Amino acid sequence: MDNDLDLTALRGFRTVLREGSFSAAALALRVPKSTLSKRVADLETHLGVRLIERSTRTLRPTQEGEVLAARADRLLGEAEDIRRALGESGGTPRGHLRLAVPQVIGNLLIGPIAASFRAQHPEVTLEIHFLDRTPDLLEEGFDGCIRFGPLEDSTQVARRLLHGQAMLVASPTLPDLDQLRHPTDLPRFPMVGLATVWAGGLPLQNGSEEISLPYDPPLRLGSHLAVRDAVVVGAGVAALPGMIARAEIAAGRLVRVLPDWSTPRKAIYFVYPSAQSVTARLRAFIDHLAQELGED
Repeated sequence: MDNDLDLTALRGFRTVLREGSFSAAALALRVPKSTLSKRVADLETHLGVRLIERSTRTLRPTQEGEVLAARADRLLGEAEDIRRALGESGGTPRGHLRLAVPQVIGNLLIGPIAASFRAQHPEVTLEIHFLDRTPDLLEEGFDGCIRFGPLEDSTQVARRLLHGQAMLVASPTLPDLDQLRHPTDLPRFPMVGLATVWAGGLPLQNGSEEISLPYDPPLRLGSHLAVRDAVVVGAGVAALPGMIARAEIAAGRLVRVLPDWSTPRKAIYFVYPSAQSVTARLRAFIDHLAQELGED
């Protein structure tokens, strides 16, 4: 019997445990559920043990599965470091990068950034996924990702790209905008927001002055781009990131309201698994990304 351990199957097994089901794991790994099920079954056959106990509603690792899961992260991490190191000599960027970015950055910015990077580094191929969740970099095989806010995983490394904050905007045709002089006036205006709203209200600041307003928009949409489009046609006032609002403001389709007020600044980071995982191609991409994005 071949004694080599199939790392693809091992990653699949680890992802099934993390996601809690074969369906969710298949979605995370972007493979058919039947393919993932076969990989795990083949891994069990190869090892000669049952790794997962399945029922119609739940699954859990067996004792042998728990032993393998405890070692899988280290094995997958070391394999990923080896993969990243291969194919690069003399520090010349070459090879493949698999990255994840939030939908809003992907839809608005990443196309021309990726194209200009490829023009400078034609020996590097790019695969960029648009995800609003934070991926597990090692288990899902990502070289890095862009994300908002601080890190929860202290083993990862992050480089700050820029700070972002949201500004209050509305269509210039929205009635009674001249009566909007302070954040406490906002409850008298229709609001548009994301389906997932700020916990604890809408935080706004003006220098050292801070306020948090009750925030329950009657219109909630699934993306900042949809919120922008609704506000452009007069649906109400919204807090939009500058990268989304500025073009519409320049074109006269939106105006800033309460221009001295904005949400607190939030850092945007590029995150990668470890300092040892940085290859020449990844370093080149991060540098290019930071140069193209600049500060918000």
